[in-house]
Amino acid sequence: MSGSFFQTHAVRALAGRTLRWYFDSPSAYVTLLVFYLITGWLFAAPLFLVKAASLRGLADLAPLLLAFLVPALTMGLLADELKSGTFETLATLPLEDWDIVLGKYLGFAALHLVCVGGLLFYVAVLGLCVSPSVGLDWGEMLGTLLGLASTGLAFGAVGIFASSLGRSQVVSFVAAFLVCFVLFLLGKSAALLPGGLGNLVGYLGLDSHVDNLAKGVLDSRDLVYFASLVSAFLYLTVQRLRSRRF
Repeated sequence: MSGSFFQTHAVRALAGRTLRWYFDSPSAYVTLLVFYLITGWLFAAPLFLVKAASLRGLADLAPLLLAFLVPALTMGLLADELKSGTFETLATLPLEDWDIVLGKYLGFAALHLVCVGGLLFYVAVLGLCVSPSVGLDWGEMLGTLLGLASTGLAFGAVGIFASSLGRSQVVSFVAAFLVCFVLFLLGKSAALLPGGLGNLVGYLGLDSHVDNLAKGVLDSRDLVYFASLVSAFLYLTVQRLRSRRF
């Protein structure tokens, strides 16, 4: 192995292989179908029921949807390799552990960003429905999409760590879902707690960060929060893989 942090060509190759793996199986297509059906309802309900031209429904409930879908997409990223024995083959190649983790993660990230990018269709629909004199709150629209993209990327890092824990995809799914659901639940329960404890729980939960972005507020603290989650769980995944080499 080289002494570098990671090898760009290896990461790119593994990311491409992971993305192809998704589309060679029904998982990506089923996930896209479920994702767009449910987000479509979250988008259409306020539009037609209360005449609100907004993506706020997505910001409120789509993170919970991602807490289910992302673990389903990531549960096999490493668990499947461990179960089939192909991880041992990867481990004998001149690859760093970071190469494997980043390659797998970026393959998932590409699929997730495609999913979120498809939501721009809803923005286009709102652009056609709203009177030009009223206009759209583009900060809110793009901020909501950024919040969903960031949430899914954070959940993906949780999912790949859970997938590294063993050979069972079911165990990986349950572990990842529990962590993602706790992050979702913390944000919802922060208002019920007093003072400083409520502030701490609010920062650890998703709600305040997604809500800020959905308002069109680009605060570095929110970006640091999501980047920290991704970095922490990818680091834990690398440490888990290293422990399997010994």
